[in-house]
Amino acid sequence: MQRVKRGLYTFKLVGVIYILCLIANFIIRLVLTLKEWTALSEPLSDVLKIFGYGLYHDTLYFGYFVVPLLLVILVIPKSAWKHKACRYAAHALVFLIITIFSFQAHAEWFFWGEFHSRFNFIAVDYLIYTQEVIGNIRESYPMGWVYASILLTSGLIYFGAKPWISRSLAGLQNCLLKCRLAAAAFMVLAPLLVFYVPDFSSGQVSSNQIVDQLSNNGSYQFVSAFRNNRLDFRKFYPTLKNKEMIRVMEKELASSNSRFAKTAVKDMSRMIENPKPEKKYNVVFITVESLSASFMESFGSTDHLTPNLDALAQQSMLFTQLYATGNRTVRGLEAITLSLPPTPGYSVVKRPNNENLFSLGSVLKEKGYDSKFLYGGYGYFDNMNYFFGNNGFKTIDRTDFSEKEVDFANIWGVSDGSLFGKALQEGDKSYQQGKPFFQFLMTTSNHRPYTYPEGLIDIPPKTGRSGGVKYTDYAIGKFIEEARKKPWFKDTLFVIIADHCAGGRGLTSIPMQNYHIPAMIYAPEIIEPLKVDRVSSQIDIIPTLLGILNFSYYSKFMGKDILRMKAGEERLVLGTYENLGYFRGGILVTLSPLGKVQYERIDLKDYSVQKIEKAPKILEEAISYYQFSDHLLTHDLYNASTLAPHS
Repeated sequence: MQRVKRGLYTFKLVGVIYILCLIANFIIRLVLTLKEWTALSEPLSDVLKIFGYGLYHDTLYFGYFVVPLLLVILVIPKSAWKHKACRYAAHALVFLIITIFSFQAHAEWFFWGEFHSRFNFIAVDYLIYTQEVIGNIRESYPMGWVYASILLTSGLIYFGAKPWISRSLAGLQNCLLKCRLAAAAFMVLAPLLVFYVPDFSSGQVSSNQIVDQLSNNGSYQFVSAFRNNRLDFRKFYPTLKNKEMIRVMEKELASSNSRFAKTAVKDMSRMIENPKPEKKYNVVFITVESLSASFMESFGSTDHLTPNLDALAQQSMLFTQLYATGNRTVRGLEAITLSLPPTPGYSVVKRPNNENLFSLGSVLKEKGYDSKFLYGGYGYFDNMNYFFGNNGFKTIDRTDFSEKEVDFANIWGVSDGSLFGKALQEGDKSYQQGKPFFQFLMTTSNHRPYTYPEGLIDIPPKTGRSGGVKYTDYAIGKFIEEARKKPWFKDTLFVIIADHCAGGRGLTSIPMQNYHIPAMIYAPEIIEPLKVDRVSSQIDIIPTLLGILNFSYYSKFMGKDILRMKAGEERLVLGTYENLGYFRGGILVTLSPLGKVQYERIDLKDYSVQKIEKAPKILEEAISYYQFSDHLLTHDLYNASTLAPHS
């Protein structure tokens, strides 16, 4: 009995640190809950879920801490605990652990402000790019005050718990090794259980997405995302028999100007035929960082942030109901270049074996285009240089800018103005070679810390998103103004589209208002101004552009030519890291891990949501789109060199 009693001191020290972990996580959860109080649908019920499931997730997270703590306790002999130096070191270790808890809480506050989410796969993703991320944090936030707050919070918690800590350490002086081993043998089960107990962090505890996120533990979710950075579609999502999937996709991908290959059952390859003469216009694709449709006056904004884009919209083919496929830049790049629905986990842009895919680059290469990807930052970020460089593009990034070509730069790269200046030079080079050219530009200025050259717009740098939007708008306006002076302007299509929205709070797993983006094709001497009000997806831009060029080509694209869509053919594919949405006819079907399905009726006028029971036909289409996209990638059928023979 005495041995068991002494062994309990092992539990006592670990228990004190466990309580400190709960306190730190309770504080950040309480602060975030108060911040989002108006988003709670049923406050009493929601609070119980937030803090009940929150305690559960905090306990799972603490399981990761148990092993190193036990090792320290077991390795140090009981005689050492009698020395002051050892006890001071133990106090320092506990203070370090408290500081880690405090740091995580502060980090989650800022992460929530940016993504309206606890830590998730985005945090894992950014961990790879420490230079950009740390630089962005330093340029965006008053880090001196943040560090001071972390230390102050840590100090208050430590000194409040110091008597408990001291008593626990004193008890270890008389705790025999075999007593500690007996206690450790039991506690070592904790981290093992973390891998096998039910995980509610995938957003299933409530129909309110804010409640789901608040109930999570960000650090636990971070580790979980790190462990599961890819999801096997067939293992985690509802599926159809291949025969049924092919039947649905044949109907979905059929069009009046296409015919399927003899072996289309494998990859749906088909010949797109446009009988009119091909028009090898130059194409400049401007992909704008985080440009929500709601920023533009053309979509109802009254903030006057985009005067140049709104003026261009009046002279363009403007797509008023186009939606992004995801909420990350790499998802936008994937959709625009590959015309594929998003699959669970990382974007194809970041996956291994993503070379020589069937893409916009491969089609234009066949047509003799000089294709270039231009990015103002370092193209290793998000694997962009590798992806574009191995899919038909010459890559130009920060390393290719001379000092005189850069008027301003921050951690993300050169200013959008400098990027567009480089694009003008590269356009001249291609024109002089007598080649039609395609430029894919990725902007960066509309990204925290929102810094840009002084004196160009009426919003000072580093004052928030509004300044980033207005500066990018200014830079695009200046670029078009300079391009008009070029001999190649009259033969050029300027496609302006966002990679994704600027985020924002959403109460559902896929808040559609946070996917609505602007898209327009500006070519005043080629295209008459037109508003296209059809609901359409980012994956539809490639087929639409190639249709405008009257190109005939072999295709595997899963997007549709928006201008040839018949009434009722409109549909959207919308994804997060785990949730896959399919919208058609006012109904959104969301597929989630473990085979879960959610049905909602959504009014696109105000994005009001109404739960419905079932929509079997739309569910079948939803599964088919995502299962087929996964099928193509998993079986290496989206390769540019595997186009099947055509009849």
